[in-house]
Amino acid sequence: MMTNPKLPELMQFSFVVEDLESAIQHWAQNFHVGPFFVSEHIPYKSCLYLGQPIDLDMSVAIAYNGSIQIELVKQHNDSPSIFREFMLNRGDGLQHVAMISEDLSADLARYAANGVTPVQEGEAENGTRFAYLNTDRIPGTMLELVSPTEEVLRAFNFMRNAADSWMAGDSAKYGG
Repeated sequence: MMTNPKLPELMQFSFVVEDLESAIQHWAQNFHVGPFFVSEHIPYKSCLYLGQPIDLDMSVAIAYNGSIQIELVKQHNDSPSIFREFMLNRGDGLQHVAMISEDLSADLARYAANGVTPVQEGEAENGTRFAYLNTDRIPGTMLELVSPTEEVLRAFNFMRNAADSWMAGDSAKYGG
């Protein structure tokens, strides 16, 4: 049982995909989710998988459906990671959900007290810290705690606002 009943709300559903472009079109055409903002080959200051440094090469596409962020993840290399493991074992699909963490260290300590530890963690070049927790022991998915910078939060807000005025049939993708 978690000791903090006031955890943040889920803000993201993240899907690992083999083909980023096809996944963007799928979400836009079938669910009217868009526009997707694409960040290719995201640079990291540090990234650890099972406590070991990795050289992760991945791209993401992000869009909103209301207040929920839809993230599509494509890993480009064979580096060990939660994304590669998921793709090898399950194929395309929902890999994790995310919450914004205002105090990542404190949140990680609370989860650790309950035996839930990071499988992958690090910091992106933009200063966003993250940890993917081993919460998928029960059928479901991993949990990502993300501690973004103010700049990243502004970008998320911009994307959410873009989704409010986006119409299916418009270009499904920005950037890339």
